[in-house]
Amino acid sequence: MPTEGAEKGADAARPGFARLLGDCARMAPHWAVAADPRPDRVAPSQIHGISVPPASARLIAATAEYGD
Repeated sequence: MPTEGAEKGADAARPGFARLLGDCARMAPHWAVAADPRPDRVAPSQIHGISVPPASARLIAATAEYGD
């Protein structure tokens, strides 16, 4: 039976996308999915108290639009 450390070593040897898929597959059971439909959208004017760190805002601003 492989140990946890050996599993991480095997992940490091896999190519980037394959490693990402493996990471996602291991995390999927931890993400809860609501059985009910999504709640209605909230108008942006009703959202208060959300702050985005400047470094995160720069990162998102620097990424390409989806599909470019």
